[in-house]
Amino acid sequence: MTIEITMYLLFLAVGFGLGVVVSLNVSAQRLEKRMQRLSEPAPPPHVEINVSEDLVARYLDSFDLVAIPKDLVVRAGQAPTRH
Repeated sequence: MTIEITMYLLFLAVGFGLGVVVSLNVSAQRLEKRMQRLSEPAPPPHVEINVSEDLVARYLDSFDLVAIPKDLVVRAGQAPTRH
């Protein structure tokens, strides 16, 4: 009976050891694939915007916009001067 328990424990230990080895191997392969993907340069994003001028005009007309002269904007950004 002692030999049966020993064989059973040996069987469990070998199975557990093989499971750990296989798991580490799979993890190493995934990590290697991830490192390869990170080392390759990513393609530049391609963005194409197709908006008509009429659409932009209608969008801007939906707001109550007021034109401010550029010289006032520049003066507003500067520190006030003492006289």
